[in-house]
Amino acid sequence: MLSFVPTPIGNLDDISKRALLALQKAEIIFCEDTRVTKKLLNLLNIPLNKEFISLHSHNEDKVLSKLDPEILKSKECVYVSDAGMPGISDPGNKLVKFAQKHNIPYTVIPGANAALTAFVASGFEGDFCFHAFLPHKGNERSEKLKEILNSGKIAILYESPHRIEKLLKELKDLAPNREIFLAKELTKMHETFIKGKAKDIELPNTKGEWVIIIDKAPKSEKLELSYEEIKNLPLPIKEKSKLLAKISEKSAKEIYKELSKD
Repeated sequence: MLSFVPTPIGNLDDISKRALLALQKAEIIFCEDTRVTKKLLNLLNIPLNKEFISLHSHNEDKVLSKLDPEILKSKECVYVSDAGMPGISDPGNKLVKFAQKHNIPYTVIPGANAALTAFVASGFEGDFCFHAFLPHKGNERSEKLKEILNSGKIAILYESPHRIEKLLKELKDLAPNREIFLAKELTKMHETFIKGKAKDIELPNTKGEWVIIIDKAPKSEKLELSYEEIKNLPLPIKEKSKLLAKISEKSAKEIYKELSKD
């Protein structure tokens, strides 16, 4: 049996009984970083009499190409990332696909996740989309952020301490009146929440990993993209038609027909 086990994102008490039991019973633990996982097990008073196998984003393909599926069927196996839910901006997805391909029984234990924790703390209501980390630089980053701001949905992003100031400046330039929520050190002693319009937010410091929640655009907010820029966004035709209708004299129906021909 293969179990995907979430680990605490800060507060050790957030480990669940099911997660503890899975870690205790495990004969093999696949982990993003064996050192981090062994440290966690020591803190949880779980013996290290197990086999630890490193499985991270840089070696997944190599490890899985040599892995005997029967091992996962015959032994108690666990996968953990360094913190939080495996497969959410962390390795784990390829192991899930491996299990599906080889008919290996598996389960996912619910648990700690920074994105959902921050979303609830934000107080925003409505549909949301998780975008993980933005591209680091260039037009790809700029276009992705513009797409997010004009998607009509609440956006959840992760950002590193090295780029959080850059992201905040970009938001101030592109959507100064947009309501945003920032969270860091979630579940820890120095947990921090900051909420307000992009133009008004100043960071006390940049340390720590950040979760950023960007509210959807209010109806009164003017779109920052040109007609052609919106046409080139990787969005469904129906959504693009509605956006284009807001900045042109054409109806969404007319635009939909035009885009369908392209």
